[in-house]
Amino acid sequence: MKQVVLINGKKQTRLSVFNRLTQFGDGLFETCVVKNTNLLFWSAHFARLEKGCAQLKINPISEQQWLKDIAKALELAKLDNAVVKIFLSRGESVRGYGFASNIQPIRFVIVSEMPTQMPLKYALSVCCSGYADNQLLSNIKHCNRLEQILARSELSADECIMLDNNGNVISVTQGNIFAVKSGVLLTPNLDKCGIAGTRRAAILKIATDLGLQVKVGKLTLQALFDCDEVFISNSVIGIKSVSTINKRQFTQHTITQKLARVLQKHGLKRKNKHPLKPKKIIRKSLTIVAILALTWSYWANTIQVTEPMVYHLPQGANIVSTINDLEERGVIRSPFFIRTASKILGFDTKLKTGYYDIVPNMGVLDLLENFVSATVAERNITLIEGKTVHHYYQQLQDIKALKPSESFANIMQLLNIKSPYEGVFWPDTYRIQYGDSVASIFHRSHQVMQRILAAEWQKRDKNLQLKTPFQALILASLIEKETAHIAEKSQIAGVFMRRLKLGMRLQTDPTVVYALGKSYRGFLTRQDLKTNSPYNTYRNHGLPPTPISSVSITSLHAALHPASGNTLFFVAKKDGSHAFAKTYQQHRLNIKKYLTSNP
Repeated sequence: MKQVVLINGKKQTRLSVFNRLTQFGDGLFETCVVKNTNLLFWSAHFARLEKGCAQLKINPISEQQWLKDIAKALELAKLDNAVVKIFLSRGESVRGYGFASNIQPIRFVIVSEMPTQMPLKYALSVCCSGYADNQLLSNIKHCNRLEQILARSELSADECIMLDNNGNVISVTQGNIFAVKSGVLLTPNLDKCGIAGTRRAAILKIATDLGLQVKVGKLTLQALFDCDEVFISNSVIGIKSVSTINKRQFTQHTITQKLARVLQKHGLKRKNKHPLKPKKIIRKSLTIVAILALTWSYWANTIQVTEPMVYHLPQGANIVSTINDLEERGVIRSPFFIRTASKILGFDTKLKTGYYDIVPNMGVLDLLENFVSATVAERNITLIEGKTVHHYYQQLQDIKALKPSESFANIMQLLNIKSPYEGVFWPDTYRIQYGDSVASIFHRSHQVMQRILAAEWQKRDKNLQLKTPFQALILASLIEKETAHIAEKSQIAGVFMRRLKLGMRLQTDPTVVYALGKSYRGFLTRQDLKTNSPYNTYRNHGLPPTPISSVSITSLHAALHPASGNTLFFVAKKDGSHAFAKTYQQHRLNIKKYLTSNP
């Protein structure tokens, strides 16, 4: 098999025994696919890699550096279609699990030929080994893969199903698993273990766009056996139908095949592929390098900066003013080299305004190409669910990549968003161009919220007592602030709906915290529960007048699909889950057990 390995950008395969990847599996990895020199779903892979760096506290590598290494490895391998595996090791340490905060990460890129022999349909068995719960390791692709190795040690089929501690289905060893039951797409919840694949996210979005009902939650083996269709997915195989699980046969594949066709087209869309084919500039650059190679061309073509920076090319800038500015900032070594190169390549009249990344060891010609092609600096901005709109405003105001903005009130007026503002912005990760405005992020977030809320409202329970989508948003915000346990959200929604029906006050603490605002001290007193505010559900009947935070899709789904039952009370346990009770007497016993007992 043709294969190229780069370590920190150099072609080599030797690795120190003191590397923490070899000592402890202390690192992250991503498996990507290149088709016709286009890197598919790169933004999703890089976003997950950044999330893994944050969760494991590994010092990150810039996106541009990864892309540069991948393009180099692909060119050395002379492959247009390939599997690219990238690893990020925390670095090297002599012994012990501890590490210094400034430890230097080590990056690897492995480019291999695409596999030619893969089953058209997969036969599955159930693995002997499964997952252990660990929320800090869930969703990300860390390098400790012993669970998968043990699971495949006695593999008796094409793939096998891995379960969690409770015997629920989580995934197969090398991909995510989905099932279709009566037209509803089912897939396991991965908040405690398992990997949230890049194709998994794409499949869930595609299914929603196609009008399929999607349920993410607990999936037992029996429920899986009772489904009409089952399929698995990962970045290399895409979507593959499952023909058998143990002795259970699956003959229906209609929805699976439809999703597979759409996913294949989805991956070839411009927004989902990153071109890696060497640009035409490289051939022209070689001519310039050949002319100047005897003297100073290599030296002149190297950017001088020692730290990454963002450079603003203003409106109306020409090649002369740009060269002068870059020289004054100490970015370039030879103005003559840039003037000559830009004239030969025809770049001197094609500069595009914008903000551009400049990184150490970057080529001057690469920078010029970015100026001409408008390859501007981009960043990921994440709005976390459960936060207030003023929290988002302050967060966005503090982000250097965004332009300084007007006041909050002026932004809302500019976007024609009327009070109340709370809860009408959707939390998500947004890809932005450096220099975008705070208002533009709010605008995108509000549009996403309107679209998701309208779609989810159409799929609400038929007997739901809520009258408007806005009421659902209010209820979802209470659920969001009450619990992070997805499995409990529908139960809490059921309690709130039954209390509303009986005319009972909701008496939920987060509304008091919201009403107190900046005067909240981190705990509530009996006096706080008497706070005179329309948001205080200890004093007022019904829902508060507006949401009290942004909401996640799981909380919104729970609000629109409350669980049936007869419980009317719940109290938080020390592990963050809740104990539910039918009567106030039972509720008082739960309070005594979980809030007043000794640890």
